Amino acid sequence: RPLAREDFDGFIAYFTRASKADAERMGLAIDKVPSPIQLRSDLEAMIATPVDRLGSFVLAWCLDDKTIGHSSLKDLVPDDVGSMHLHMWRADLRGKGYGPRLFCLSALDFYQRFNLKRIICEPKADNPMANRMLQKIGFPLVLTHVAAGSELSVVCELNRYEILRDITERYLMPRH
Repeated sequence: RPLAREDFDGFIAYFTRASKADAERMGLAIDKVPSPIQLRSDLEAMIATPVDRLGSFVLAWCLDDKTIGHSSLKDLVPDDVGSMHLHMWRADLRGKGYGPRLFCLSALDFYQRFNLKRIICEPKADNPMANRMLQKIGFPLVLTHVAAGSELSVVCELNRYEILRDITERYLMPRH
């Protein structure tokens, strides 16, 4: 579901209270993270912006009615392209199998909500969890390059995956 005000505290804590190890794993430049007040203001502005004027969008990942993470879509060009990020807030749920399903559900939502033709995802190349998940789903790795993954990232080696709609739909199909 779209990120809501009741999710803001968890979202803000995820970025402002990241451990050094977590920041390193995801390529987060701690010195670039805005203050909690600025993050809250940015989130308020995002949820108040009409969908057709958004440059970024966030979906909350929920389990048992509790927000456990999020997917964000950045560099959004409606009717064309976006860059997807994924964040599991709860460390105890990482590696438990929730990520692939929540990621695919988010990708389908982004494709439909913004009528996208293409989505990419660029995790840090040495982030084992994100890369393993994207490979498990079956998304093709199309590029490895050096860049900043977002405005909050360090410049590092990134792996670019094409988040193809048909692979997403196939992953979500019930298995018999």
